[in-house]
Amino acid sequence: MTKKHQVFRQLDSVTDKAAEYINYFAYHPSKDFTRKRKMDAKTFIKTTLGMQGNCLNKELADAFPKFSERMTASAYEQQKSKVNPRLFKVILYEFNSTLKQPALYRGYRLLAIDGSDFALPYDKHSPFLCNIQTRKTPSADNKLTTKGACLIHANILYDIANCCYLDCLLQSRKSMDERSAAVHMLQNLRLQHRYIVLMDRGYESFNLFEHGNRLSNCNYVIRLRTQSKSAIREISALPDQECDLEMTFNITNSAKQKKLHPEYHKINAPNRRYKDKYSPKYRTAHWYFESFCPVHCRIVKLKINDPQSGSTKWEVLATNLSSNDFPLSEMKKLYHLRWDIESSFRKLKYDLGAVCFHSKKPTFQEIELYSQLIMFNVVNRIISLCRVADAHRKWPHEIDFKEAANIVHRYYTTSMKDDPKQMIEEIEAYHHPVRKGRKYPRPLRFQGSVSLNYRIS
Repeated sequence: MTKKHQVFRQLDSVTDKAAEYINYFAYHPSKDFTRKRKMDAKTFIKTTLGMQGNCLNKELADAFPKFSERMTASAYEQQKSKVNPRLFKVILYEFNSTLKQPALYRGYRLLAIDGSDFALPYDKHSPFLCNIQTRKTPSADNKLTTKGACLIHANILYDIANCCYLDCLLQSRKSMDERSAAVHMLQNLRLQHRYIVLMDRGYESFNLFEHGNRLSNCNYVIRLRTQSKSAIREISALPDQECDLEMTFNITNSAKQKKLHPEYHKINAPNRRYKDKYSPKYRTAHWYFESFCPVHCRIVKLKINDPQSGSTKWEVLATNLSSNDFPLSEMKKLYHLRWDIESSFRKLKYDLGAVCFHSKKPTFQEIELYSQLIMFNVVNRIISLCRVADAHRKWPHEIDFKEAANIVHRYYTTSMKDDPKQMIEEIEAYHHPVRKGRKYPRPLRFQGSVSLNYRIS
């Protein structure tokens, strides 16, 4: 069996096994998926994975070209209501485990953790309902203008070298906790190789540093705040010059220890709770280690020139990588690779169509989001088998992800997947140049949900 045949067969093998054990993921195992229907468990999983951003009836028509085999949208939704979203999360894990020879970066699996918001169709009863600021300027009564919106925050663990999502933890935007989600995903990670995980400034915490130091095979690179009030005081005191230092931070959650040793860092994570209810403004941090713990890490300060303004900026990274293996010059290149997870979010949302949900029910939305993560991995694994000749070209070229996603969906939902050679040839016909070093400002504005009533027919 060639690699071109393997990807769909690996996915089919995983989905067939999931359908075989569907009773472990059904809400009522004794009766769900027990009757013979047009849409059994296997067909339901395949149909859900093959969906894109069209209206539901159009999706079913594409999945079942023969009218005699097609079911109504209501019938599909009834089958969907029987399944726990955990089913598709398990399929994501199992499909990732079929990658036997992953690409490595200097002997490490190169990972990144970040979060992204997905706008959902508005539902006042949704657990994902929150208030968002609609404009930056205050209104006449000095109150910021806000509006209700449904946002789901996806905390995602991404494999940069292999272009695939390894894990995802969904939270409400109102009560999201990215640091706890990162710890949870790292603790659940089972990899045979050593790995490096890259994280941005929002993940700066001593709790995460110590988890990275104690977890097996774990290496981290976390960008730190330098000027804000929440910056670590030792980091704010660093001189404006490139440096590479080993630092130890003494951490305690004891008020007594902090009083005896003012230089300690106190974390508001009490061992005991003295009240059943606290003020909504009361905040506690996470600390899962001893009452006193020295946290060791390497601090790297880098000089970055802004080509637009011509000014000099400084960035600080915390890591437990060796300075012999990753000197200061290499750390700058390494952290720059973290941007790939940001690019993957754009492909996931707007090329694959993950922002186009087909329901208002929270569990249905989670199912659809996990299925899009799976298909993102499938498309990228097939793209890795394609080749584009760069000879006699001014710029190197890469496969167009959007066209590849459309082709893969078309082959997967029909019997055409038995001819992978033709599929690869089609994908290789669509490519575009890669011009490195281009930079554009990011327009930070709220992206509304794609309405259920306005979809392409």
